[in-house]
Amino acid sequence: MACTSSLVVIGGWGVPAAMLEPVYRYWQGVVQVVSLTDDGLSSCDSPAHAAEILLQRYPQPSVWLGWSLGAQVAMAAAQANPHSVNKVVTLGGFPQFVASQNWPWGVSPAIFRRFERYFEREPKACRASFFAQMIDGSEHQAEQVRAINACLKQGLPEPIEPLAKGVRWLRHCCQLHTWQQCPVPTLHLRGSCDAVVPPWAQHLAMPAHSRALSIDGMGHWPGEYYGPECWQAIHDFLTSSHDACH
Repeated sequence: MACTSSLVVIGGWGVPAAMLEPVYRYWQGVVQVVSLTDDGLSSCDSPAHAAEILLQRYPQPSVWLGWSLGAQVAMAAAQANPHSVNKVVTLGGFPQFVASQNWPWGVSPAIFRRFERYFEREPKACRASFFAQMIDGSEHQAEQVRAINACLKQGLPEPIEPLAKGVRWLRHCCQLHTWQQCPVPTLHLRGSCDAVVPPWAQHLAMPAHSRALSIDGMGHWPGEYYGPECWQAIHDFLTSSHDACH
């Protein structure tokens, strides 16, 4: 069954949502592409604040897809208005990025502090390093490098302040309750070779209408090689119930 409802795609830290095109190019309906550096979002102080703004822009029932940090925006939107967000797909997402006493399955606080210091000293170099880490561990890293380089050659905006806000989101935002009690069907996709986000799904109790799936060989970013496989998983999820598309 073809999906013809709207799709809202939200990019992640330092990465425009257009870099997810290999995943959403197969969508047959309207696609709204949102980057966290877009006007109106760059000044937001939390994923929930960004979700509030996007719900005002896109109030019609839609499927929301969030990659990496964008997954927290999509999940916050579903929690705030499940009538507008009728299904969620997270790709390389996480309920809490930095590990804590209550959530030891995140990134080590010491490692994250090194990342913060690197960003404070050399924000552009830090962002470039993150691009390399997005594909680190991928079984098709050579192909992914070429795709990353092609994106970089096109020129990517590098506003520093929105990136700084994103770093603060990564450190402070905890959505454990939101992910445990998401009111809409949710698919959590993660690459089996993700070098950015530690595996977490087996440690979190989720609603019966949520599921987690690993894409074998994929790193943090799907890119051209894994885009079709991600899309197939999304398509299967959306068409697994009669009310998948509205």
